[in-house]
Amino acid sequence: GIGGNRVAIEVDFSPSTDQFLIGAFANSSRSLPEIDLIKEVEILNGPASTFYGSDAIGGVISVVTWAPEDLVKLTDSDSFYKLRLGYDGKNSSQVLSATSAWQNDNIGALLSYTRREGHEINNDGFITAEKDELDWQSDAIFAKFTHRDDNDNQLTLTLESKQKETLSDNNSLLGVGRQFATTTQLLGDDSFDSERLSLEYQLLSDTSLFSVNTFRAHYINGETSQRSQDFRSSRGTPVRQDRAFLFDQKIFSLEYNGLAEFAAHKIVAGVEYSQSDIAELRDALQENLSTGAITTSLLSEQFPLRDFPKSKTKEIGVFIQDEFALDADWTLVPALRIDRFEMTPSIDDVFLQNLSSPEVVSISETAVSPKLGLLHAVAHGKSLYMQYVHGFRAPSYEDVNIGLEMPMFQIRAIPNPDLESERSDSFEFGYRSFVANNHLNLALYYSRYEDFIESKVNLGPDETGFVIFQSQNINEAEIFGFELNHRTSYTLDNWGESTLSIDASLALSRGNNLITDEPLNSISPAQAVLDIGWLSADETLAADLILTTTKSKSRVDDSDTDFFLTPGYTTLDFLINYRLSSDTDLRFSIFNLGDKQFWNWQDVRNLANDSQLIQSVVRPERSFSVSLATKW
Repeated sequence: GIGGNRVAIEVDFSPSTDQFLIGAFANSSRSLPEIDLIKEVEILNGPASTFYGSDAIGGVISVVTWAPEDLVKLTDSDSFYKLRLGYDGKNSSQVLSATSAWQNDNIGALLSYTRREGHEINNDGFITAEKDELDWQSDAIFAKFTHRDDNDNQLTLTLESKQKETLSDNNSLLGVGRQFATTTQLLGDDSFDSERLSLEYQLLSDTSLFSVNTFRAHYINGETSQRSQDFRSSRGTPVRQDRAFLFDQKIFSLEYNGLAEFAAHKIVAGVEYSQSDIAELRDALQENLSTGAITTSLLSEQFPLRDFPKSKTKEIGVFIQDEFALDADWTLVPALRIDRFEMTPSIDDVFLQNLSSPEVVSISETAVSPKLGLLHAVAHGKSLYMQYVHGFRAPSYEDVNIGLEMPMFQIRAIPNPDLESERSDSFEFGYRSFVANNHLNLALYYSRYEDFIESKVNLGPDETGFVIFQSQNINEAEIFGFELNHRTSYTLDNWGESTLSIDASLALSRGNNLITDEPLNSISPAQAVLDIGWLSADETLAADLILTTTKSKSRVDDSDTDFFLTPGYTTLDFLINYRLSSDTDLRFSIFNLGDKQFWNWQDVRNLANDSQLIQSVVRPERSFSVSLATKW
């Protein structure tokens, strides 16, 4: 139930750019590496501020990419090459991916290029309204270089560049609501560009306190550009409105981690510094198609403008964790992190454009985030655990210094210098069993959040008649639930010594706003997944049948809006992997085998029951995908 910028995303331990949203055609997203580059993914549910700082009050997604030596080990030589071609029917997309790696005794290199092209989601059989038309393409280039000296100290340099462009004809919005009531055509041209440069040095030492010392430096740049052309009638006159949204974020970070092991202790300690520069801008003009007259004043807004001033954030954190073995069965894991967070705005003429009261504020926050865990080994391969984690999140730049004024609608958004950091306390209890072919995981959790920041709260009219909006600390909330996973496998003697595997998962969460005693609408409905897999004895053929059942959404806060509630659904997917040779794999999948119409709650949770947009976000109808991958 907690997402967006409250969840930290890291790629090779480097931070990700922020997500930002302010109305139609004004949002920036976050990105992850191409699937062929991902070695492992770690997902931490709930607050993780002790290790990851202010951005991780809702959890962490940590992605690690392949190193050259990892891929070379898959071959019998000092080089690795892989080519993959694929097609996905859910959006008629194609992919071409090429990866190569080389490794000798000391030096390694990895190069990868991925090209994707696609269109809109294929859900024609489920909708009757006009659907959006999309044409998109993306390119991703990735390079990693390593050098290991004779003492096993390693230097790693990573370079990554991604570009994506989307052209759209947004038919589903035509005539919808007040904003697009007279629109006859709405075209979009969106792009996202990102670059990452990471440098890591791992130093091993037998003489210092820390036996493993890791130094990291990262530079990340993300640029979002969203442009639209809106052809409409204005008081009977044909006009064209051109709008643009630009969001640019540059991040520079430094990090040191040290690992020390002695007696019954395993200590991890470190210090991190991160600096981010953020700039956002909206621009627009309107052309009278009859006279050619052009204006940059639309709906009483004078363009260009900024919704918040250019901002610089700085965060420094110091942390330590001790994994202390009390005896053979009990392990205590205390941890502590101290953070200092600062945000400084920079006012320019563009920000002052639409503000009658241009006062903005800087913020500085200090937070202490403790953690305490306890692990008990009850038997071989079986353990119980419990942990407490305190989390925090400093107020964001847009919540503190939002600045917007629209006299035509008598709307004004104002800064809030008194925002407090969000805080959370989370408890988790779990059981794990890894015995032979049976794996069981059970986790129960409870999290309480205080001083939640709600963006742009309606405070009502001021003395001038303007309706005032301001971000405020108003929410206290709780989220609790459980996750259960069981995986087992059997050898089928009567089926040529093949293997049958069963993987079952169940997740259930509930959330409450403790101020209003209403449910949290951000909580997804309960879901169960059953994966029945089969693998031939020679491992040349594998098949999976995946059954996904999702409960209907009924528990919502509808005190202000009659929301669309997603019905429950069950889908069936069938996946086959056939190894044509030791180096070539053919994969074929059929998704939504029963051609079931369904919606994901997170896609529609802000849509009213009578919204014309509901049909446009229905999930894909039955589709298939196929890919061919070969390596040598």
